[in-house]
Amino acid sequence: MRELMSVKRFAKESPELYKVFKDYADNVFAVERNVKGKSFSAMSLDDKEKAINKMFAEEIARRSKVEVSAYDGDYAHYCENPIVKSFADSIFDRMIDMILPEALNTSVGLIAEIAYIDWGDTAKFDLDNNALYNVYKAGYRQKNGLFQQLEGQTVTVAPENRQVSLTFTLFEILTGRKSIAKEAMKAVRSIELEMVDEAWDAFTGAVNHANTPNELKVKNYTQATAVGLADKVTAWNGGKKAVFAGTPLSLSKIVPTDANYRYTLDDDMVRLGYVKDFMTYDVIPTPNFADRKSTTYGLKLPDNKIYVVSPASDKIIKIAVGGSLTVPSGQFENANMSQTHTINKAWGIVCATNSICGQISLQ
Repeated sequence: MRELMSVKRFAKESPELYKVFKDYADNVFAVERNVKGKSFSAMSLDDKEKAINKMFAEEIARRSKVEVSAYDGDYAHYCENPIVKSFADSIFDRMIDMILPEALNTSVGLIAEIAYIDWGDTAKFDLDNNALYNVYKAGYRQKNGLFQQLEGQTVTVAPENRQVSLTFTLFEILTGRKSIAKEAMKAVRSIELEMVDEAWDAFTGAVNHANTPNELKVKNYTQATAVGLADKVTAWNGGKKAVFAGTPLSLSKIVPTDANYRYTLDDDMVRLGYVKDFMTYDVIPTPNFADRKSTTYGLKLPDNKIYVVSPASDKIIKIAVGGSLTVPSGQFENANMSQTHTINKAWGIVCATNSICGQISLQ
C-alpha cells in the first residue's frame, strides 16, 4: 500500500504524533470496523484523543515557532495568528492523508488499484499486454518465424477536486473542547465513502455494460456455472486465481449442491454464514456501506450479485488520489465570528484494465 510522499515526510518530522495517531486509527479500525490483524495499545480511545490533542498543539508550536505563552496563555488570540492556523491546517491534512489509504484498501482494495500522488499531479497506470506470442509450425531449414511484438499501454488519470467544508475551530481543539483525532477520522470516513461509492459504480457499470460479453455474466446460481465462470476468469487472467466476492448474504448462496452434505457447528457456514473456500476458490466478503442517496436506508452493494475477480491480476478500477489542502476562513470573516475550514481533496476514478471479471446474478 503506497503512501503520499508528504505523509512519509510527516512521519519523519513528527514521529511521536504520527505514531500515536496511527495507534488511534488502528484501534478505531479494529473496534468500529472489525478490521482483522490490527494491534494497538491498551489506552482508551478517550485518553488517546486527549494525548493527540496535546501533541497536535505541541507540534503547531514547534513548527510555527510561536508559543501560546507569548499571548499570556490566551488561546483566542493565539489561534488567530495566521502562521499558527496555517501549520495547524497542514498537520490536519497530513493526518487525513496518512489514514485514508488504509480505509480505501479495506473498502475497495479487491477491485481497485490506487495511486497516491501529491497536490496537482496526474497519475499514470501502465497496463501490460496480456496477449501471448503465436507459435508456428516451421520446417527444420526455416531460419525464423514471423516476428512479433506486444506493446502495453498507459492510462492517465487526472484527479478532480472536491471540497468538504467544516466549522470546527482551532480554539476548540487546543482548549480540549473537540478532538482533532475524531475530526480527522470523520473527514477520512466522509471522503472514503464518496470515493467508494464512485468506485463501485464504475465497477458495476463496467460489469453490466452492454459490451461486456454474456459469457462473463451468469444468471441463476448453480455449482457448475459458478465454478465454470471462476475457471474462465482464472484462465483468461493468465492463470491468476479467481475469487468469489460479494456481500455476506449473497455469498451464503455458494453452497455444495450435494443434498447429503451436512454442516457441523464449527463449520464456516454456521459460524460466518458463508464458506471461506469453494471448489478450490476463495470466498471473500466485501463490506457493505450506506447508500447516502437512498431515502429508505438502502445499502450500496446488492445482495443478489456475486462477482468473480482475480485479485492478483490487474485491478478492474484505477483510482488516483491527490493530496489534501485545507483552507481556513479569514479572521472574523463570518458574520457569527465562527471559523470555517474547507478541505480540498482531489481524486479520479476510471475503469481501465487488461483483466476480465465475471458476475453471477442470483434468483
